[in-house]
Amino acid sequence: MTTTPTSEAVRLEPQAVGGVVDALSSDFGRRDGVGGVLANQVLLDALDRGERQRFLVWPPFQPAAVLYVSPTGTLAPAGDPRGGAALAAAAEKTGWRVLVGDAPLGRALLEVHPRGVFRRRPSAREQRLMTVSGGAADVEEPAGFRRAIAGDVDRLTELACRLHVEDRMGPPISRSALPGVRSRMANSVAQGMTFVVERHGEVVAKLDLSLRSRRRGAQIAGVYVAAASRGQGLAGAAVGTLARQLLADGLPGVALHVRADNHPAIAAYRRAGLRDSGAWLLALR
Repeated sequence: MTTTPTSEAVRLEPQAVGGVVDALSSDFGRRDGVGGVLANQVLLDALDRGERQRFLVWPPFQPAAVLYVSPTGTLAPAGDPRGGAALAAAAEKTGWRVLVGDAPLGRALLEVHPRGVFRRRPSAREQRLMTVSGGAADVEEPAGFRRAIAGDVDRLTELACRLHVEDRMGPPISRSALPGVRSRMANSVAQGMTFVVERHGEVVAKLDLSLRSRRRGAQIAGVYVAAASRGQGLAGAAVGTLARQLLADGLPGVALHVRADNHPAIAAYRRAGLRDSGAWLLALR
């Protein structure tokens, strides 16, 4: 169903930031406080960092839906799907590459303006948002679990390229694009945001933090286990271990999103103490 805006979307004004923070913190009244924060932690963290001008809101007064346009071309929607048409029109010139976030509003964004920002019909798939805010399951820390170091970067680049294909993010990474993947992994390692499981001197599993905020929690991404090491419970054990460490360090919660049809991964994350917190959407252009 195509939505029809009742007014235009506009840039978020300074005087409206407080109200938007409150709305995002409760996921516009759909979740409790902690759940809302974890559903919208990326957007809240962006506001904490002063990125107000990257937000589009609808309607202009008392916003019921928002769209964050990241510096890397990612759209993150949240709120009332009736704002989809207005937000899509306002985002038409952003040159976005990825849309990830609230499923109803995300679908509404994709349903309108097929000849504008959405000239090519994006490939979209449902994700599940999984969160933990109380305590992670008492999973056993896998042998060889550690923070990644600079010497791991080549192997991490290899695993990230495999994940890109297996998670249906696109065709195999081209040779010319490899330096970009390696640079991203090197930066993540340098910032202490990548963790690995090492067995017999080789990294066999990886996971990254795409967000770590003492106020908003952490988001785990890039979970991958090499094919030869699957079936041993490494993904769930590594995610559970990292989530437990983050919660023990005082973060309010941990979130990740996973393909809705990746049932083994969902089961592993449930064993790690995460719960299914609703539908998410990932769209790629």
